[in-house]
Amino acid sequence: MPVDQVEPAYWGPRDAYDRGGGLAEYWTAVGRSLGLELSAEQAVDLDGLDARRWGALAPGSAALLAEVTEVAVAGGTRLAVLSNAPRSLAEVVRASRWSEAFAALLFSCDLRAAKPETQVYAAVEQALGLPGAQLAFFDDRPVNVEAARARGWRAHLWQGADQARHQLVELGVLDG
Repeated sequence: MPVDQVEPAYWGPRDAYDRGGGLAEYWTAVGRSLGLELSAEQAVDLDGLDARRWGALAPGSAALLAEVTEVAVAGGTRLAVLSNAPRSLAEVVRASRWSEAFAALLFSCDLRAAKPETQVYAAVEQALGLPGAQLAFFDDRPVNVEAARARGWRAHLWQGADQARHQLVELGVLDG
């Protein structure tokens, strides 16, 4: 199916799913939007594929994360993941080797709230024991970046690993 047909079906019911909604309800809604009746097995298969895809790091991101992790561990900095994600993706991330360095893994499905709602940002501050002014944050959605900035976070729009590295150097997190 064409991407422009699948995207609205995929994203339309996603907020409820990311907030902890059921797998079957989500994928049934996606299928129906596309004129398909998905079996329970197909929904589980699609969900697993979706979670594995979202949970995989791009090579540039993996290299940046390795660099940030090395600096964080050496300097005692705590890292956190804050993601709008359904339970299946949260499980994939928790099981991923790359997530081991994170002191906190916070997911909308567990919080029953999602970015840009203020309580998810407060949950990160509480989990790390830090005020917003001490947090650097990257997100691919401008509305989430603006919500973080409203709490005093040093928030940046994710535009790729190279740009993020440059911003982390400017923030003093990484050496130039």
